[in-house]
Amino acid sequence: MRIHPECYPCFLRQAYYTLKLVTRDEVLQEKVLKRVMEKLACYEGKDPPPKVSHLVYGTITQETGVRDPYWTKKRECNRMALGLYPRLKELVEQSDDPLLAAVKVAIAGNAIDFGVGRSFELENLEIRGEVDLVVSYYEAFKEDFQRAQTVLYIGDNAGEVVFDRVLLEVMEGKELFFAVRSGPIINDVTLEDAYEAGIDKVAQIIESGSRAPGTLLDEVTPEFKEFFWEADMVISKGQGNFETLNDAPRRVYFLLKAKCEVVANLLGVGVGDTLLIKG
Repeated sequence: MRIHPECYPCFLRQAYYTLKLVTRDEVLQEKVLKRVMEKLACYEGKDPPPKVSHLVYGTITQETGVRDPYWTKKRECNRMALGLYPRLKELVEQSDDPLLAAVKVAIAGNAIDFGVGRSFELENLEIRGEVDLVVSYYEAFKEDFQRAQTVLYIGDNAGEVVFDRVLLEVMEGKELFFAVRSGPIINDVTLEDAYEAGIDKVAQIIESGSRAPGTLLDEVTPEFKEFFWEADMVISKGQGNFETLNDAPRRVYFLLKAKCEVVANLLGVGVGDTLLIKG
């Protein structure tokens, strides 16, 4: 997916929200926003939005010296999601189709995102097993899962990773690999977040090598690249991963909410719709 004109004001909203976390100094906020605008104005590429996001957040770090503005919020999201974990497990275990129920739980968790300028209440996420999949390739997903021996699951955000754990636990018996970002970017999942959520109890955690809020295949590690091409099944969580992997020349299952009009229009759905699609 290539960057769209509508992405530029979104980048500025994200930058301003992040700067308010970093400093109350409005003079510094204005200085950094102008620096971000300068870099965006000079940008000539047609890359996916997450690659440009990396430029935006990298500028904030360079100008303020704050490497991980969302560290505290990520801890809070993980803590609150872990508090919901017993209820999520109960929903899946009581379902007639635990795999489908766990898929819906995982997608419900995709609402946890500070990078799209939309609010969410963690306690009010759709965790009653009532997530309506507007587009669903579940039958193909289930068939591929039953045949697969190795599964690569590409994570998205802190907090959400607890919801991913519920789905991974239903996949017990497969060789599972869970990929995280290789450095802090917005509230995207890193090694620290994955271990805090207990992912190591159900899957081998690997870093993707990408430091953008997505998975840029031209920047990933050789290890991740091998897993990506060789795994029997690849599951991608979230909009950022969709934006960077939707054109990949292999089958990928995308579990996500459409969080902006650009992506919603591309997929022919509404903003907020929940999807299980394949590329």
